[in-house]
Amino acid sequence: MKGAARVEAFLEMMAAERGAADNTLQSYRRDLEDAAAELASGLTEAGTAELRAYLDGIAARGFAPSSQARRLSALRQFYKFLYAEGLRGDDPTGPLDGPR
Repeated sequence: MKGAARVEAFLEMMAAERGAADNTLQSYRRDLEDAAAELASGLTEAGTAELRAYLDGIAARGFAPSSQARRLSALRQFYKFLYAEGLRGDDPTGPLDGPR
């Protein structure tokens, strides 16, 4: 399963199991697609250091702390899903701090 298919599976789970609203799903899709475009190793393979650099980059581009926090939340939920499904052996977002 490639990165885009994993994002789709994650969004389907969020809709079915958690009853996520359409706006939430659209926001998560946008946030994950943006991260995927920025991460050289790919969204599903990225490590903690690469994710930290991505989050630092969006802060440097002037994203509001609330937008940074939402992106981090989307990433956390996505990697928890991958871990729970056995598609990743770790959660690289664990050591990441939220925006200040």
